[in-house]
Amino acid sequence: MNKMANKFSNLKRELFLVRRLLEEGYGPRYWWSYVKNRFLWRMFLPWVPKFDYQADPDLELHTICNKKDLWMLVWMLRSFLTLSKLRPVIVITDDGTLDKATEKLIQSKFSNVKIMFKDETTKRIMAMPDVPEIIKKARRECHFFLDKLINPVVFSKAKKIIITDTDILFYKFPTEVVDFINGKTNYDALVQRQGKGEAEFDLMMDDFYMEKYKLKESNVSFMNGGYLMIDKEKVGMDQLTEFLSHTRRPLSDYFIEMAGWACILGQSNFAFLPPERYAIKGFLNNEMVMKHYTSPRRYEMFAYGIDKIPCFYTMTQ
Repeated sequence: MNKMANKFSNLKRELFLVRRLLEEGYGPRYWWSYVKNRFLWRMFLPWVPKFDYQADPDLELHTICNKKDLWMLVWMLRSFLTLSKLRPVIVITDDGTLDKATEKLIQSKFSNVKIMFKDETTKRIMAMPDVPEIIKKARRECHFFLDKLINPVVFSKAKKIIITDTDILFYKFPTEVVDFINGKTNYDALVQRQGKGEAEFDLMMDDFYMEKYKLKESNVSFMNGGYLMIDKEKVGMDQLTEFLSHTRRPLSDYFIEMAGWACILGQSNFAFLPPERYAIKGFLNNEMVMKHYTSPRRYEMFAYGIDKIPCFYTMTQ
């Protein structure tokens, strides 16, 4: 029954993306790219060469990945590594679908990759005496996205951390990101801002917590949790424990990870990345350094986004 429900859900999603593609006027010249990047990518993945480099142990890039999204993961990483010239340790949180064969495949495409398998890291957390019980409870009961917050807080030893979704692509040198990582700004954190017209995100925290950190005044509820970077010294288990103690959001909620990062960032000296350069909405233009192809716009990533990455053409020449 569950398999049938999943198949039906996947079919509905595919039909939604195709319908949006056609409604937005993406005609025949986009169709091959869409089919290639959405359905045929497994044929082309073996041709992608390994991105090999010596990693900076003080910098980690964290993401969470589904087995079906490897093509997006590959191009998110390749576009960022190529254009930024930064060399992070890549830490991929398993959403419950990854296996050892997938780990081997990813490591054949990138050096310096660590896969944090859900079952293995959960067992490690349960055995750590210094981890508060509320974090252990959250790990057992949470939506898997919260692992993208728990894992960096509990395990990371890096000085700077980048947190990114897989549906993000880079097209130009990300000056703001590189300056932050290299200590050329006075901020504790940088985060992507919701596009114009987007609704404010409901943090769903109790009144005591909201007032303590003046979160309404900070405007952190306008953040998009898909891309952020933070000074690791500003993030610890105390902040995570306090968030979990005051949230009104169920641990199983899809947005609990985003709420957690927002509340932690709201306690720091953070800044928003320029939304016109680190964009969500709008067709790719010359001003955009990065585009975040969120779920309602995912068809754009397949129709043109991947094929327009500068390193895509370099690799295929």
